[in-house]
Amino acid sequence: MQEYLEIFQRNFPFIVREEDSILHILKNENNRFIGKRDENGRLIGLSVVNQNTILLLCVDQEYRKQGIGTGLLAESESIIREAGFAEIVVGVGFSYLMPGVPTSRRYFDAVNEALDPSLDESASDFFTKRGYAHSRDCNIFDMRFPLEKFDQEAHSVGDTIDGITYRWAGPDDLPKICRCTDDALEEFTRWYKNEKLYAGNPLGRVLIALDKEEVVGALIVGQESASKKIGSVGCTSVKHSSRGKHVAVNMVTLGTKYLRDIGMKEAFLSYTYSGLDRMYGYAGYKISVYYMMARKSLV
Repeated sequence: MQEYLEIFQRNFPFIVREEDSILHILKNENNRFIGKRDENGRLIGLSVVNQNTILLLCVDQEYRKQGIGTGLLAESESIIREAGFAEIVVGVGFSYLMPGVPTSRRYFDAVNEALDPSLDESASDFFTKRGYAHSRDCNIFDMRFPLEKFDQEAHSVGDTIDGITYRWAGPDDLPKICRCTDDALEEFTRWYKNEKLYAGNPLGRVLIALDKEEVVGALIVGQESASKKIGSVGCTSVKHSSRGKHVAVNMVTLGTKYLRDIGMKEAFLSYTYSGLDRMYGYAGYKISVYYMMARKSLV
């Protein structure tokens, strides 16, 4: 399993995931591993398939354009086809190591972009030439922010801004938070039900926005990588009735300031989409990698 982790890390150094999270996904008992080794037995190419999802397909840089990736993909497709699935997805399936195929290609207009310099369009081109297409009607991307550049000092958690109070949530706030997230984006609610977020751990907590006693906004603030001191904000939720009042921007700014203050060196946003590049950009985040949400029909 260690060599699978290592080939992932050396081919995708710009992907922010804790090793424990990567290994947890790689250890799934239903994974199918297709590997290619050099003459010395070193793993130089790998595909990981689970259900109808290609979780990972990569070839070390010096061995690319030799047909290795094409062979790995063909064998992966055969496994999925023989299992009776009607389509293949790359990246997000039952779980994911990364949302899709990393690329510098922008499928729609975007703002606040500072892509990792190692990125190009070769990976997305590889899948496009083999019948895959971007399956979303928006860009999908990660965003990053070096926290030494954070300079917005006007407010802190605990302050009231334009009649909205921002504070950390406790266990008693959970029912109100769920009503907020159900209204904003119901799929986020399950993440807010994690009781550990309300246990006072400074590396994983929930920031809420209150209009009087009503929770009108929520944000998960945590640690993404302890070794690299990367913090994260995410699952930004604002009730429809409170949108247009800068609640999301204020929560993100306050959460980002908090990450800097507890010693994080960088802040990170994973798997977000068009429109939020502008909102998160107000706090200083910039798009670091785009994803081709690759999908191919087998019928």
